[in-house]
Amino acid sequence: MSIIVAFLSMIFFVYKRTLFYSLFFQQERYSSKSFIKFIFHKFQLIDKKLSLILFFYTIFATGTKIYNLDMTVISVLFIVFALLTPNPRSGFAKKKLDITKRLKRILELSFALDIFFAVSLFSYIYKLDKQNIYCFCEVMGYMILFIQSISFMLIISNILLCPVEVFVKHRYISEAKAILKNYNPIVIGITGSFGKTSTKNILNHILSSVAPSMTTARSINTLMGITQVIREELKPSYKYFIVEVGTSKKGRIRKICNLIKPQYGILTAIGSAHFESFKSKDAIAKEKFDLIKSVRNNDGAYIINSALVDEKYIEKYHADRTDFSTSDISISSNGIKFKLSYNKQKYTISAPVFGEHQAQNISLAFIMALKLGIPADTIIASLKTLPQTEHRLEVKTQGDLTIIDDAFNSNVDGFKSALFTLQTIAKEKKGRAILITPGMVELGKKHDEQHIDVAKVALKTCDIVIAVVPERIKSFVDTFKDGKSGKQEIVLVNTLNEARQWLSLNAKKHDVILYENDLPDVFEAKIKI
Repeated sequence: MSIIVAFLSMIFFVYKRTLFYSLFFQQERYSSKSFIKFIFHKFQLIDKKLSLILFFYTIFATGTKIYNLDMTVISVLFIVFALLTPNPRSGFAKKKLDITKRLKRILELSFALDIFFAVSLFSYIYKLDKQNIYCFCEVMGYMILFIQSISFMLIISNILLCPVEVFVKHRYISEAKAILKNYNPIVIGITGSFGKTSTKNILNHILSSVAPSMTTARSINTLMGITQVIREELKPSYKYFIVEVGTSKKGRIRKICNLIKPQYGILTAIGSAHFESFKSKDAIAKEKFDLIKSVRNNDGAYIINSALVDEKYIEKYHADRTDFSTSDISISSNGIKFKLSYNKQKYTISAPVFGEHQAQNISLAFIMALKLGIPADTIIASLKTLPQTEHRLEVKTQGDLTIIDDAFNSNVDGFKSALFTLQTIAKEKKGRAILITPGMVELGKKHDEQHIDVAKVALKTCDIVIAVVPERIKSFVDTFKDGKSGKQEIVLVNTLNEARQWLSLNAKKHDVILYENDLPDVFEAKIKI
C-alpha cells in the first residue's frame, strides 16, 4: 500500500512541477533551445531543495532498511513540495499560463512520458523489494534523476510533436487563407522595429469612423497569432483588416505576407529591436522590407517613415520615400498637438495621447487614411476622440498621483520620448518625476550602449529612478549613479512589486510615475526550487 501512495504522491508532484515549468516554456515561445538556456541559467529550473533533502535522507536512512518508513517519508516530501510549487495560473505569474491547444498537446504527452517512467521506476522498486535485494541508495539516485528530468520532458514532447504541429499549422493557415479570399477585406500590413501597435490602433480608430474595421488585438503579430485572429474573429462585414506584422527571425514577415497578401503597407522604423536575433541593422532592414516587397507585388500602396528609416535602405530596396514632416509639437496633460506637412498641404492635428513620438505614428496613420480615400477633415475630427493605447504611454490618475504606463514599450526612441513626457507632466503637476524600469530587452551587443544612452536622458528628466533587476542593466545604473546631482536618487529593487512597495511608502502628492517596460517572468522571476 505504501508504494502506491508514494507513486501517487510523485505523480501529483510531477503534475504541479510540469505546469510550473510550462509557464517559462511558453514565454520562451516553445523554443527548446531557449528553454534549455533558461533551465541552466543560474540552474534556476534545476531542482535543488527536494533533491538535496532526498540525498541527505538517503545517507541518514541507508543503514535502517525500514522500507515502509522510506515510502512514507517520500510520500510526505512529494506532497509538501507539490503544494509549495507556485501556481502559474494564479497571482504568482505576471503573465499567467495560457493553456492553448498546442500547450495542451505538449502537456499531455509530457505527462504521459512522466507516468511511464514513474511506473517503470516503482515497478523496479517493487521487484527489488520482492527479491529482498532492495537498495535504498540506488532507488533514491533514480528518483532524484527523475525529478530533474521533468522540465526536459517538455522539450522531448515538443520535439516529438513537431510533425503534428506542422500539420496543424498548415491546416489552420489554409483555413485562414480561404476566409480572407472569401471575405476579401482591404488588408493593411504594418511593420517596423517600433511604433507598430500604436500606429495600428490609431489607423483602426480613423477607419472605424467611416466603415467597419478590425485589427489584430493587443500585440498579436506572429504568423499563428494572425492566423487565429482570421479564423476566429474576422467577419464578412469588415471592410478593412489592419495587421501588425512582427518578426523575431529571418523569413517570418515573408510567411505572414504570403498569408495576408497586403494591398497596403506601413513601415514605421528600422531600429535595434531584435538586434540579438538578427545581429545587424542591415539584416533587420532586409526582413522589414519584405512587407514593402509584398505590397508592391500586389500592386498596392505603401508608406515608409523616412524620418526613421535610413535613406540607404530605401534606395537598396528600390522603394519610394514618403515625404512628410512634423513641427510645433507640444505635449500637455491634455495630449499632443502638432502640425503635419504632407503633399504640399499643412494640417493641424491634436489628439488625447502622449509622447512626442506619437506625432510620427499619427502622421503615418493620417497619410494612409488619405491614401484610402478618407477626407482630411474626417481624419482630424476622429483623432480628437482617439483612445489611449493600453500600456503604451497611457496617462491616468491614481489618487493624487499621475501614472504613465508605458509597460509594453522596449525601444530606445520610445523610452526617450516617455522620459520627456514624464518631465513635461511632472513640471505641469509640480511634482517629482519618478521612473520605474527594468530596462530594455533583446538588444544583443547594443544592450550597454543603448542603456547608457537612455540613462543620460534620465539624468536630465528624472528626480528618482527605481531600477528593477539592476544587475541586468548595470550600464544604466552606473551611468545614472555617476551623473546624478542634487536631490536626484536611484533606488535598486529586485522585482516590480518591491518598486510598488517603495512607492507606497515614499510617494508624495502630485508625483508623476513612469512605468517604462515590464519584464516577463523569464527575466524577473526569482525561482527557488
